[in-house]
Amino acid sequence: MNIQSDDDDLIAIVAMECRLPQAADVDEFWQRLVDAESVITDLTDAEVAAAGIPAGQSSRPDYVKRAGVLEGLSEFDSTYFGYSSREADILDVQQRLMLEKSVSLLERANIDPRRTDQRIGVFAGSGMSTYLYRVLNRPDLVDSLGEMVVRHGNDKDFLATRISHKLNLRGPSVNVQTACSTGLVAVHSAVQSLLLNECDAAIAGAVYVRVPQHAGYRYQVGGVLSPDGTCRPFDAEANGTLFTNGLGLVLLKRLRDAMADGDEIQAVIAGSAVNNDGAQKASFTAPSVSGQVGVLSDALAISGAKQTDITYIEAHGTGTALGDPIEIEAIKQAYGIDGEPCGIGSLKGNFGHLNIAAGIIGLIKAALVLKHKYVPPTVNVKEVNPALELDGSRYFVTTEGLPLDGDHPRWAGVSAFGMGGTNGHVILRSYDKAPAVHAVPAEAAAGPSILTFSARSEDALRRQAAELAKHLAADTDGSPAEYAHTLRTGRMLHPHRASLAVVDRTEAVSRLKAERYHVGTETDSNEITFVFAGQGTQRRAMGSVLAAKNASFARRLDEAVAAVNEHTDFDLRSFLRSDGRADAPGADDVIDTSVAQPLLFAVEYALATALIDAGVRPRYLFGHSLGEVVAATVAGVFDLRTAAELVVVRARAMARCAAGAMLSVGRLDPFADLIDAGALVVAATNSPRQFVLSGTHEGIEQAVTRAADAGFPHHRLATSHAFHSPLMRGAAEEFLAFLKTVDLQEPRIPLVSNITGRILTGYEARNPHYWADHLIRGVDFAGSVETLLGLGARRFVEIGSGRSMGNLIRANAGPETASALELAQTLGEPEHEDESFADAVAFGWASDPEVRIEAYASAGRMVSLPTYPFEKLVHWVESTPAPPSDACGCEAEGRSDVAETSTVQAPGAGVAAADAPSSSAAATTAVESTGADAATEEIRLIVGRIFESFLGESTAADDLGFFELGGNSLMAIQLINKLRETFELDLSVRDFYENSSISATTNVMRAMLLEEPVNV
Repeated sequence: MNIQSDDDDLIAIVAMECRLPQAADVDEFWQRLVDAESVITDLTDAEVAAAGIPAGQSSRPDYVKRAGVLEGLSEFDSTYFGYSSREADILDVQQRLMLEKSVSLLERANIDPRRTDQRIGVFAGSGMSTYLYRVLNRPDLVDSLGEMVVRHGNDKDFLATRISHKLNLRGPSVNVQTACSTGLVAVHSAVQSLLLNECDAAIAGAVYVRVPQHAGYRYQVGGVLSPDGTCRPFDAEANGTLFTNGLGLVLLKRLRDAMADGDEIQAVIAGSAVNNDGAQKASFTAPSVSGQVGVLSDALAISGAKQTDITYIEAHGTGTALGDPIEIEAIKQAYGIDGEPCGIGSLKGNFGHLNIAAGIIGLIKAALVLKHKYVPPTVNVKEVNPALELDGSRYFVTTEGLPLDGDHPRWAGVSAFGMGGTNGHVILRSYDKAPAVHAVPAEAAAGPSILTFSARSEDALRRQAAELAKHLAADTDGSPAEYAHTLRTGRMLHPHRASLAVVDRTEAVSRLKAERYHVGTETDSNEITFVFAGQGTQRRAMGSVLAAKNASFARRLDEAVAAVNEHTDFDLRSFLRSDGRADAPGADDVIDTSVAQPLLFAVEYALATALIDAGVRPRYLFGHSLGEVVAATVAGVFDLRTAAELVVVRARAMARCAAGAMLSVGRLDPFADLIDAGALVVAATNSPRQFVLSGTHEGIEQAVTRAADAGFPHHRLATSHAFHSPLMRGAAEEFLAFLKTVDLQEPRIPLVSNITGRILTGYEARNPHYWADHLIRGVDFAGSVETLLGLGARRFVEIGSGRSMGNLIRANAGPETASALELAQTLGEPEHEDESFADAVAFGWASDPEVRIEAYASAGRMVSLPTYPFEKLVHWVESTPAPPSDACGCEAEGRSDVAETSTVQAPGAGVAAADAPSSSAAATTAVESTGADAATEEIRLIVGRIFESFLGESTAADDLGFFELGGNSLMAIQLINKLRETFELDLSVRDFYENSSISATTNVMRAMLLEEPVNV
């Protein structure tokens, strides 16, 4: 035995999940316990009939119509796990639940199994697949899928490995099967694996689901099941339990690792132990005080706790007349009678006996008790059973809610005992330390955060957004940075993606509710086009707020400004400060072409390259006028130093041209004569409803007067010259001379031409005349957009200030295409520049999750967020016959649990006997109409056939007892009830156990028929 000496051997519970009747998760489970609610419901006749129970059986007075029902059992998100619809149909419902809840468990622990380096193990168990009977009753399914697929989908052997395979878990993957102690033994196995360093984290738990759910059961005198469908743990009137369906899972880590990871630790496992009763008990299925004492004592010794440290025990507590006293006696012996008061409780009054999952749900309850410092009441206890002999001891049944002392560590024990004698016990300790965080990023600076989430379908994505909004609305102290960090690092990435940049929780809630977030998919085209704004969109200090908060942008802007300043007679930085003034006369006005163009170039170049640095990689580039020059620089036609000089030369040359003006109009026909006469030119075709006229001041004034008189929409642009007109010819010639001296390259990123409206060819890009003509020729922005839309471009990022380019793109798309467009801007209003740039990065992430968002999604810890919203797809095989069941309505797994808490002096319950070979009337007639010897022989034949139906042909030795012939208490209860039905006599369990051979039982039955004393 390895006794602990320090925290190195402690195991942390970092996440918990469950699915129980009327409790879909741990929070609902705890609330049911706190509210002292029972989830066991009465079944209607219609529900029982629909479950396939024959009316002749369900109408019997001993048929109990009570059950704990899981809602939505037929629902399973097959698409999430990559199952075809048909294969999902035949998959055991228990394994479906375990798959979905394992995903939720990992998300509660904020672990993405596809990206983590941790070796995650799985230790799990389940009940026998009763769903398999439905599948086997459908030959078409078996024939089409094959026996192997059907078996793999329903065999318990594949539970743990299925979870590991589907979730990419690479630690040990082991099935655990020890009947009712399965869930707790799985936890012990996981603990040992962690201590041996076989894995870094471990999923542990169990599931039990019997279908049909709406079937009741037949009560049998002396059996484990309650006659009224109510479990009364430790009550004076405790008379049995009932089996219900449920699932429980925990995620375990070594405590030191959990602390380093900043995990939210629910409780600490200080010690665990498993043993078996061995042969020192009445039979295979009998409980043993000594075995239970041994396992409790071992766990206590391993934990390093004193007996009196344990102040709460979540008992196995099945509410049976034999099982409860045995368990209490074991507790007394293991933990001592004297010392601090110790409460004992059991959740089976609330939820019934969860069979295979009973132990793990008990562990979850105990962990919650320590976490919340409160013991919920044990329900259905009117009077504590005096046979427990608790008076004078430190133990009491927690019949009322009990606050725990929070001033010192709190300790609790959890027990689970399984048929066959495998006992499990776990010692828990509260965890009240602040986590030692040093393996996660530092707290993010104030500013926007990027929230990212993904799903397997559009519908699931929308539901995830709604769940996040609901959670964030309720979390009034929540930090967007922590939300973003958790979503980025603690969630798996799925094909349908969404992202949004937010500055506070209120904005996040509002946008999520309104579905105002960027989306992208793995299969659709997510390619992004950068569109660069032209002259007229500049403003003083543009980019200054962003530069103060974004190091990458600031670095790129410094590079561009330094390159520009080599060729100007003013410092461009003075225009990038909100309080700056230029040192050249007149240059303080950013409308001045010689300032405006270098300013736009530097800021737009920095915006684009900072986005690319973050991983937002454009598929296409295009720009409006000067914007195309910036786009060409980003595409590699010009290097930065060349481009900076080029822009300064271009701006100076254009500024030296004769003054002119420009006018935006919605139609051209009113000005056709002015255009034909050369007084005006079309400088830009921005969209079918927006054109720009360029010319002398006189020509533009004439156009303004005409438009005003006719009531046509028009707008004078804030420019100093008539760009893209013959008035720029002198500048074009000067610019051409410069261009002939520089080295031009073919674009590395496809670039759309303003002049042609088509993809720029390599020849055009390297031709100085193309770029010189750029100053004179009109801008065919509408043609550029048409080309891009024809190439399938639907995602655009506006590089520059404002939304003018985005508005023009929408104006060029038809109504149907416009609805499919997605646009993001990089520079919003001055006070929101960092937010709009972050939103552009978020836009890029939705298109490509490789985009680096760490700067907007880092924090000191991860927090609890909603888990994946699985789709409710119905996968259910209808089957007319009910699955084989014994007389008490329990399948084979259910019967395996009877032994541990039998109400008789040895284990009790069994398998169904064969059809009765005779009847009470025949036996009575034989006694009355023949001699004593003949009557005895007739009864012996009937009893012998009943014995043979349970034990086979080994019953030849009439004088050997039932248990000597290989029977057990499970079978004994069934056999006793068969004898009762056959002879219509109230044979007691005690009479049978004292006369269990064929000959002795025959004598008992004969005496009862003749109303003689039994003990003959």
